[in-house]
Amino acid sequence: MSTDLPVFRKVKHSYAAGIANTVLSSPRGAALLRLIEFEDHHYRAIFDQSYFQLQEGKAAPSKSQWSTLKKKFKRRNRSIFVFRAHGELPCKQVSRATKGRTCLFLDFGFMLD
Repeated sequence: MSTDLPVFRKVKHSYAAGIANTVLSSPRGAALLRLIEFEDHHYRAIFDQSYFQLQEGKAAPSKSQWSTLKKKFKRRNRSIFVFRAHGELPCKQVSRATKGRTCLFLDFGFMLD
């Protein structure tokens, strides 16, 4: 079975965290809660829903808001590949302080040059 994912290069966790933290900051503050590195060297950024300013009556970010976020990652570093899949997950995996809330995630990696 073929995956259409690129090969990711290993970067320092602190470098990836710096990019994710910068991109996931807004006037409401820093939203990055956790950054997980996978064996293939891609990362999962888990962040607070407060990053997105939700439209009135909406419980989740719009497709346009997700698209804008993905573009922000790509603008920070041209070698960043952002996964198509993104979404919600329980915050209990992140910390006790976020237990009972819903967090959002986005996966990204740095492609080989």
